Amino acid sequence: MIHGPPGTGKTTVIAAAVTSLHLADHERSVWIAAQSNVAVKNIAEKLCDVGFHDFKLLVSKDFHFDWHEHLYGDILQANFIRSDNFNKDIVGAARQLLDARVILCTLTMLSNPSIAAYTRIAPVHTVMFDEASQIEVGDYIPVIHRFSSTLRKFVFIGDNKQHRLPCVIGDFISQNVYHGQLTTCHNITDRKACRFIDVKGGNEVKQGHSWVNRGEAMIVCRLARLYEDRNKSYRIITPYDAQRTAIEVGLKNASLRWANRVFNVDSFQGNESDHIIVSVVRSRNIGFLQNERRTNVMLTRCKQSMIICTSRAFMSSAQASRTLIGRLAASLGPGAWIEGRNVLNGNLS
Repeated sequence: MIHGPPGTGKTTVIAAAVTSLHLADHERSVWIAAQSNVAVKNIAEKLCDVGFHDFKLLVSKDFHFDWHEHLYGDILQANFIRSDNFNKDIVGAARQLLDARVILCTLTMLSNPSIAAYTRIAPVHTVMFDEASQIEVGDYIPVIHRFSSTLRKFVFIGDNKQHRLPCVIGDFISQNVYHGQLTTCHNITDRKACRFIDVKGGNEVKQGHSWVNRGEAMIVCRLARLYEDRNKSYRIITPYDAQRTAIEVGLKNASLRWANRVFNVDSFQGNESDHIIVSVVRSRNIGFLQNERRTNVMLTRCKQSMIICTSRAFMSSAQASRTLIGRLAASLGPGAWIEGRNVLNGNLS
């Protein structure tokens, strides 16, 4: 187990350990996994920084193509295997691995049957888990069960203290997701670090296989204007691609920065920003909000503040009030809510 707060060199230690293990035994397979694609990419870059290039990076097509192709530099481009190019036969998989015995992927990918050919060529002997404190205990079980015949060693790297989130959010997440085991270490203690915007008249509308809420999109674009006028660094997160597109169009029409500004939840996992704006979208049915793990990702990206755009009436409903975001609203109380019309008039107080 490797323990340490951010900035203490945990990723550097991973790179050094991998290099040492590889030098000691070229045939020994080392798999490195993390909860987020971004964390995996960061480890790959650190390996390159120390001159170690004999690894492969297994990446999902959706993550790489839809959003993050630009994150992978020329060196990483030569090292990754995208999910739509996965080989199911041993010969093809071996040709792709090129004798590499250090494999990087997300924990979800490691549990995916589609990588079976690669795990036969590079058996899962040693697994290093980065950001281990962000992984639910139950998420390790499929890996342990699937690779019980080859597993020799687990290495957990992480920190039981969270340093990103303001206290009001971090403490709530600790109690409601991590059973009080995650300690918040942050200098922002103001409860106004998390607020809700009551978007009256904002309704969820089905659009293809996704959902959009025009009322929320309008409020989000107004917030973006206020943030830019105040030179605040911010990002916008929404669970639905149709809403992401609607917000991007609104930002363009308002002559605001829109590129690399609006994300769906999965594409922003592992990232952070000083200020986060969340567009919930749903106003009648909880939809995405019933997935507590992904909602947790959405609510834990800010370093200074988070504003959540939704309907107060919906958050108070029987089904929404039981969700993670509904419980957050209840924990903050009535004082956390701002009227949407006030935001449209430029007032955030």
